[in-house]
Amino acid sequence: MSKQDDYKVRQKRVHAATALTEGDRVPIAPKLGFFYGSAYGIPSYATLMDVRNSIPGVKAYLEEFDPDIVWPPAVYPGLASLALGSEFLKLPGFEHGIGLNESYQYLDGEYMSEDEYEEFCFDPTHFILTKWFPRRNKNLAGLSKINVQNPIEFGMFSATVPFADPEVRQAFDALAESGKHSLNWLIGGGMIAQVIEEEGFVLGPQLGTTCPFDMLADTFRGMINTIVDVKERPDELLAAVNTMQGLMLRNALGSAVEMGREYFLIPLHMGVDEFMSPADYEKFYWPGLKALIMACIDNNITPYIFTEGNYNTRLEQLCDVPPGKVIYMFEKVDMKRAKETVGKVACINGNLPTSLLMYGTPEKVADETKRLLDTCAPGGGFMMDVSIPVDRAPKENLHAMFDTTLKYGAY
Repeated sequence: MSKQDDYKVRQKRVHAATALTEGDRVPIAPKLGFFYGSAYGIPSYATLMDVRNSIPGVKAYLEEFDPDIVWPPAVYPGLASLALGSEFLKLPGFEHGIGLNESYQYLDGEYMSEDEYEEFCFDPTHFILTKWFPRRNKNLAGLSKINVQNPIEFGMFSATVPFADPEVRQAFDALAESGKHSLNWLIGGGMIAQVIEEEGFVLGPQLGTTCPFDMLADTFRGMINTIVDVKERPDELLAAVNTMQGLMLRNALGSAVEMGREYFLIPLHMGVDEFMSPADYEKFYWPGLKALIMACIDNNITPYIFTEGNYNTRLEQLCDVPPGKVIYMFEKVDMKRAKETVGKVACINGNLPTSLLMYGTPEKVADETKRLLDTCAPGGGFMMDVSIPVDRAPKENLHAMFDTTLKYGAY
């Protein structure tokens, strides 16, 4: 068969699982991070400095493993981050003291104080430009001097004064430099997507965003602060989440729609069992997440949702979606219960522990893969996956997962 024919076979297989039916077999769709590099001699540093450096590894993985869905490398643009002086991100290399073959480190921080909720909701764009940007990136400190909120006639001229400040001009130089590298990063991502599809494989979610609550917690208030605010500042928090929801619905899906992408990644961070009660999840978290899910579906895009952490108390809530339109991935959940609940309305992905792939034996990987297949494959609506993205693991362990799925995953 031609590569185009191979693509159609894989796409049909994946579409059958998404639609909650049985195809010819269970699709294999592991989430991969820096594995394309670590397995094929490409340092993490090289991928972060230019994502195109990972292309030989991507091609080698496709040839060796023959997956159904392929995740493009999900990495930050390292040179763009360095140009901004980003302080929320530590990259491999001498500057941050991280080995060249290690992953980056994302640092939780408070970039919006508890008394700034009203200011954020009043004018989120101004807040992002003049406070959020400079607080997260040291080379953008000058942006804090800008004020373009004065609507008085002469205010237009006074608003331009800060642009003569050397520190402001340096910030714009940093933005221009970062923009150049970010453009190359986007071009590189497009090249990788093209390679995957031209080789006859289904492209996984290349674009995505967190839900409104997570975006506020991950990048504005900080993880612990936001969870505390659920109890101490519920009204202000809810107003800010609603504001964030409006921003995300207007902007987050635009690129995916324009590019005609089939899948959109929504990783869930803060909704785990330990962080909030079911009632608080229903009030603060689910409305924004569901709005994002429905926006995807309304634009003929399949939301590919990753529930990080423990999610056993959320399974019934996750069922509140149109049948056969959503894919859920689970890190830590009782997959038997997931099959009996969420599996009735959405495709579920198996959560083979990534730690087992990293440190286990091929025999143990095969046993766990078969257990997942026995539990989740009957009736369709299931894809074989891992718990969290794989940065490094022995190839023989990943082969054990693939081989076992091919052997026992046929319908």
